Amino acid sequence: MDYGVYWKYLDELVQEALVNSDRTNKGISNYLQAKQKPGFLTRHRHEKTKALEEAIKAFNEHQHWPLEIVLSHLGIDKNSL
Repeated sequence: MDYGVYWKYLDELVQEALVNSDRTNKGISNYLQAKQKPGFLTRHRHEKTKALEEAIKAFNEHQHWPLEIVLSHLGIDKNSL
């Protein structure tokens, strides 16, 4: 697994979800769950699928946590958003 691609895609996913949702953990989780998973011929499919699954899991399981804590849990710097 290419962790550079994984971290880049995870960061992009979370930024996109923050822009297109109501910025609550539940809203972000719902947005990410509605996204289509990368297809068979997608480049770096494994990394992108793993990033999407991890983001969904974090926002879904930790809905009672503040947003900054969930971002920190995922390893995303809130200042970069």
